[in-house]
Amino acid sequence: MRSGPTTIEASNTATSARSADDARDRTGSGAVHLARQFLLILAFALITTWLCRFAVEWLFDIRLNHRFWLRDYLGNLAITLLCLALTQRVSSALLLAGVTVVGFQMANAGKLAVLGTPVSPDDFLNVQNLFYLTDGWKRIVLMLIAALPLILAILLTPFRRPRTWGVLITLCVVVLLVKHFSEPLRVALDTRFGNSVWNQPENFRQRGLALHIAQESLRTAAKVGKHPDRQTVLSATLALESAAAATGEQLPTESTGTKDTADAAGKTGAKRNVHVIVLESFYDPLTLGTDWVPEDPFPKEFRELWNATGNSVALSPVFGGYTANAEFETLCGFPVTENAVFFEGWLRRSVPCLPAVLADAGYRSLASHPNVPGFWNRTHAYHLVGFEEYLSKDHFDLEDSIQGLLLDHSYFDQVYDKLTAQQDDRPVFNYMLTYHGHLPYPSSPNYPDQVNAGGDSSLLQGYLNHLWYKSRDLMNRLDTLKREDPDALIVIFGDHLPFLGQNYGVHAQAKGLPKDRADFTGDMLEYLVTTPLIIIDGSNGPLNVGKQPLYRLPALILSLLGIDDTGGMLEWSRNPDGTLIRPVYGMHISIGKNGAIACPDDSTAADECQISADWLQRTRTLISDLFSGKQFSLQRREGIIPDS
Repeated sequence: MRSGPTTIEASNTATSARSADDARDRTGSGAVHLARQFLLILAFALITTWLCRFAVEWLFDIRLNHRFWLRDYLGNLAITLLCLALTQRVSSALLLAGVTVVGFQMANAGKLAVLGTPVSPDDFLNVQNLFYLTDGWKRIVLMLIAALPLILAILLTPFRRPRTWGVLITLCVVVLLVKHFSEPLRVALDTRFGNSVWNQPENFRQRGLALHIAQESLRTAAKVGKHPDRQTVLSATLALESAAAATGEQLPTESTGTKDTADAAGKTGAKRNVHVIVLESFYDPLTLGTDWVPEDPFPKEFRELWNATGNSVALSPVFGGYTANAEFETLCGFPVTENAVFFEGWLRRSVPCLPAVLADAGYRSLASHPNVPGFWNRTHAYHLVGFEEYLSKDHFDLEDSIQGLLLDHSYFDQVYDKLTAQQDDRPVFNYMLTYHGHLPYPSSPNYPDQVNAGGDSSLLQGYLNHLWYKSRDLMNRLDTLKREDPDALIVIFGDHLPFLGQNYGVHAQAKGLPKDRADFTGDMLEYLVTTPLIIIDGSNGPLNVGKQPLYRLPALILSLLGIDDTGGMLEWSRNPDGTLIRPVYGMHISIGKNGAIACPDDSTAADECQISADWLQRTRTLISDLFSGKQFSLQRREGIIPDS
């Protein structure tokens, strides 16, 4: 029997109805599925946020402000959603987001604990230095961990799907728009979420890590390529020159020897060798008190020598790390004012720093450091500041080392053997940066412990014994130099204080340092940047130079050599009359007749900070112009452009 039209129509109608019902079921099921996935993402970001916050407080002893946990959570949620847009699968997104969020949170906590400052955009420029921290399999593991988020992103992103390229193109457009509008976006975020230029740890605590990195990245993007114009530079240069001429600053050169310093400089002129020895993490541990340091690791000969200088001290720009910033100041005569490694992203032009000035005076210049050559971009940086030769790790026999740290006596012997072997009649500028004494202060059966710490700190125990050996190696070398090069100018100082535990560790316990940077006094900040400084002016002996910011050492060295650099770049950083200025990130210490005053770089600074703040503003203008800008100041000095 054949079905009639009515039967067929009824069948089609029933089929259509079932299809519609199935579609509604699938739509409903899909909506439920999407809702579940979204809830899973929300829960994942929430759990990850709180686990990381608890880990940061428990593992690193870093106090967080839980009033602002929601900002931290929303930042982590944004990262998770971005990972979902890239991978297009919830499971892949959660894996990628988990690795990224946890990795950055722990890295940020580690930097806060060691250096006292959170992650900044400049750290991404420095990430290659992780490659140099270790050797062998440890290096491979460390680099894999650092690169894991990027590796996972590449592996989990479905590049064959058209939607993926749509996401990538959209991200590129967003990045370009953000870069173009970085300044108004920065202003908007600073207005909404606040910004303290001098208390970066508090910025992080109030923003959460993702927002903090975004906000600081906008700040950096707004500054990149924005160099001061010609008129601004010339005005700043003239103001600094006028202030320096008005003060008539006299570099302190009180000799404790028997001859007059000026006579010695005039007699030997530019023919005296110059030896600058930068000692890794070298400072006076007795300042911690006898409870922590019951035995003096320094030999009495060192104490006698340092006492002969009036216990002169250097004021470093850094604490616990970033040695390259102490180097930059010592070589180029300008302070580091940014929370960044100056050698990495801020030194981009050839500049007449101390090595270049001495080269013009007939010196050959040699820099040496028994570490890998590229660490902190030293190979390129040393070339830009004027060094003729650079001896790095591959130039040394490292047999006499402790876990890769070449002992100072071996380092000194090898450097001076190379200097002696070179047939060159020119005087030498010999710049040496030691490596032994570096964190984590490892021990060795070949060099057993000689002193014991009073407190319970393995880091302090290791550090004191590194000092024991370093100070004796130094005194032995000085005895040799006194015999073989009696007229030499010798400059010795520590690059920064040692790291002795998280959040200033032993320093905080011994000195009663507060947890919040906002509560630091000027004296506390001065303690954290103070290291021994010894200058031996040939046969004149040790000099009493008082307190010296490291950026004033180049001008002092030229003065002692009798080299006239009047009007030169190294004179532009003279401090105002009666004041010593030590910039540290986001603020500066003004040291005058009323002691050390902490001066934040904002409106909360005391009235006494106005003179030093004006000086610092002009100095920052010159720093930007000289080391990465158009160098209008140098063109004016050379007569290429007029004063106005």
